[in-house]
Amino acid sequence: MHLPAAARWTIWLASLGVLCGFAWTRLDVQHPINTNILSLLPGERESPVIAAATERSRDAFARQLLVLVSGEDTLQTRSAALAAQQALLAAGLHMDDSGRELGRLLNTYQTHHFALLNAAQTARLDKDGENAFATDVAVSMASPATMVNVFESDPGGYLNRFISELPRPYPDFLPDGPYLTAVRDHQRYYLVNMELRGSAFAEQGATLAAHAVRDAEAAVHKVCAGCKFQATGASLFTNAARDDAQHEIQWLTIVSTLLIMALIAFVFRSLAPHVLAALQLVASILAASAAVIACFGSIQILTLVFGTTLLGIAIDYAFLYFAEYWFGDSAPQSVMRVVRPGLFMGLLTGVVAFAFLLLAGFPALNQIAVFSVAGLLEAGLVVVLIFPVTLTQPSHVAVHPAVVWPQRFIKLACRPNRWRYLLPALALLLAIPGWLRLHTSDDVRDLQHFPQQLTQSDQQIRNTLGQIPPPGYFLIEASDLEQALGREETLFARLRQTLPDATLLGLSRFLPSVMQQRASLSAWKRIFASPPALDRAFTHLGLPVELATRIESEWRAAPHQPLSAQSLFDAAPDLKTFVIPAGSNVALLASVNSRADINPVALQQAAAAVSGVSFVAPLTRITDTFHRIRVRASWLVIIGYLLISALLVWRYGRREALRMLYPPLLALGVTLGALGWLNVPVNIFVVVALILILGLGRDYTVFLREGGARLQSSALAVTLSALTTLCSFGLLALSQIPALHAFGLATLIGILASYLSAPLSLPPTDGVLE
Repeated sequence: MHLPAAARWTIWLASLGVLCGFAWTRLDVQHPINTNILSLLPGERESPVIAAATERSRDAFARQLLVLVSGEDTLQTRSAALAAQQALLAAGLHMDDSGRELGRLLNTYQTHHFALLNAAQTARLDKDGENAFATDVAVSMASPATMVNVFESDPGGYLNRFISELPRPYPDFLPDGPYLTAVRDHQRYYLVNMELRGSAFAEQGATLAAHAVRDAEAAVHKVCAGCKFQATGASLFTNAARDDAQHEIQWLTIVSTLLIMALIAFVFRSLAPHVLAALQLVASILAASAAVIACFGSIQILTLVFGTTLLGIAIDYAFLYFAEYWFGDSAPQSVMRVVRPGLFMGLLTGVVAFAFLLLAGFPALNQIAVFSVAGLLEAGLVVVLIFPVTLTQPSHVAVHPAVVWPQRFIKLACRPNRWRYLLPALALLLAIPGWLRLHTSDDVRDLQHFPQQLTQSDQQIRNTLGQIPPPGYFLIEASDLEQALGREETLFARLRQTLPDATLLGLSRFLPSVMQQRASLSAWKRIFASPPALDRAFTHLGLPVELATRIESEWRAAPHQPLSAQSLFDAAPDLKTFVIPAGSNVALLASVNSRADINPVALQQAAAAVSGVSFVAPLTRITDTFHRIRVRASWLVIIGYLLISALLVWRYGRREALRMLYPPLLALGVTLGALGWLNVPVNIFVVVALILILGLGRDYTVFLREGGARLQSSALAVTLSALTTLCSFGLLALSQIPALHAFGLATLIGILASYLSAPLSLPPTDGVLE
């Protein structure tokens, strides 16, 4: 390409500027770096209703922040809880208006209490009529006066029982002003239930929650030094995960960059490679990030972590050029002509390997694929356009041992002796037991890492509250709300038989079906149809007739219509969360809580027994999704490698292509065997590592094939490429994040095996290709 230097710089800067400018127009300014891990997962494709229900259930859980303050002295502990609440409110968190909402709800229930008899109470009144009612009134009169005074128009105690049977999130805790409180093991506990209005998975919301908890803990210890402070919530876990990822991005980038700079300085002993390599790497990362933002609007934190490893690949093309310029036989003007075949072939196969990740249907892999393809193309563009017009003078760096030994290693490995065949065979034999020990894991929990203190606090709070998060939720679908409520009542009746100690949470617990309410009203109508009979029943039990007359008057004044859903939602808007938009139909969300883990099989069986009811386990669905993606990505590895094989056959012929494919496949087998021996499960990120191993191993064979062992520059370029890749990818093996650890460990083993087996791509002679 005979372009003047000014034109080359203009083309390069203009292309990068246009890409960055377009990315700026697409940038989500509020959340440029997306920390919502759930957005990495594919969207729900099976049912929009399930997707909406899952989001509703997730949001209700994710926005909740639980703070538990405990101590021996009740007054001090309550004062500490008040201090925590004030600190949390001052930091920007919110408390729900449960007190006022409860008052409105009770007033609504009192107005419609004649419609709130349950099935057993209705059947009893239908059977025994006035006598049953009079008996219930007599029993109610013997109850504490406060209970009667609260509901003066409920002398039979029916409304009181209805209220007492309403589901409570934490049955062992009782209301105490704005708190819930309990005593356990001589310790007074106060629960402060806060809510985060923003997203718990966004950086702003997670940071706000973490700072609020820190301030609340300081406020508690200031008021009560002996009190214990604990907090849990999805936002705290999100903040911890983000901090860990950002910390690892920093040290991975710094360490890998320093190692690469030290390697460049040791080998080339010149400032120019540092400047050009830095220019290439910065441009690659900038272009890759801009491409991701242009496509998706923001960039995932996990993509940035993986993106730091792009340094080890992008610089391969620079090393190929540097090795030939500094220590090759070509004049500066001929360097590009010499390295062009290997550069273009390596770039083509690398882009193909990463582009195949776009077919996996996994948003996380889509971003990584776009990031890698754009970064590699930019790295190649810098080499083609900028390097030839900056490195124009002959190099004066003398050849030293660090330059010579890679070529000696390649030549030694190409000698026709038995070890050339025995060592690979021995490596495969050792790998076979590892293959037999391989196992897979698609559980998303195995990919996460959280601070031990945070997980322990969460477990202790859940144990204290006596409520373990359910494994999923029920989705009740019907043509209208009445039918949905009836199906939910049927479901709950079955669950009470199989799980008598569980807490059932659903709209029907707050709003009986219209059918049940009408049955309740009919029972009351029959009782009040004959006032003399009611008077005789009261007189028989020694109750004043005036009381019967007053109750009869209240019946006549009360509404004789069922309590409507709209009236309930007007009194308690939060109950709308149970209703899921389902087009022209209606869907209800329901769940089951317990003190211990519930077997999902029992919940699935209960759901299967009721028409229109399904049990949805989000974690299981995510695991199934990861499984499908892993299997699909594995097939993409095979298909992609077949395509690369076709490209190699087209370029080098069938015999040489087969020889070049052998080392990467050998490295793949050794890697899988090592993972089996190390008991590292194969997950989606290990599959990504296998794609990289095949791609980089193929690069090594292409570079060597283009130069052969006689070319000192080719051997040096391959060696530097392997070392820098180990410095970048291999560092991920030290990560505390399981997903990155597995990815880094697989890549570390695979790249080392790829480099050591790369000479097998050359004929077993002196390594010189004729």
